Amino acid sequence: MQTVLNEQKLQQAIGTALHELAEHARKGLPDTGTFPPLSTRFACGALIQGMGDVELRLAPLSGDAGKQERFLEVRVSTPDGGSHSSTWVFYGKSPALREMLKNEALLKAKLRAALVAEAESLLRNELA
Repeated sequence: MQTVLNEQKLQQAIGTALHELAEHARKGLPDTGTFPPLSTRFACGALIQGMGDVELRLAPLSGDAGKQERFLEVRVSTPDGGSHSSTWVFYGKSPALREMLKNEALLKAKLRAALVAEAESLLRNELA
């Protein structure tokens, strides 16, 4: 199933979103304790078939007694916003998350794979 409509612009959008999220993390990601979720969004309709907006979100794991676990989530929606799908691309502690955010090539590849997989899932569910 061909889902990526413009690979170059998709890579640019992911890179821009990662830079923005890394800046949010640099300013607001504590080593321990809770924090408000950090996120960035971009429109993806012209980049991946059947998709609307994409949100990259960093948040603490709820129920974590020591408040040290964090996750990076990719959340996608259909163009009308009626359906959503999400997956985690990272789970761990803040120092490891900061290191992951520095490895742009690896993280871009993980995010691209997650976006395509979630888009294909949404397309299958919309067609069913």
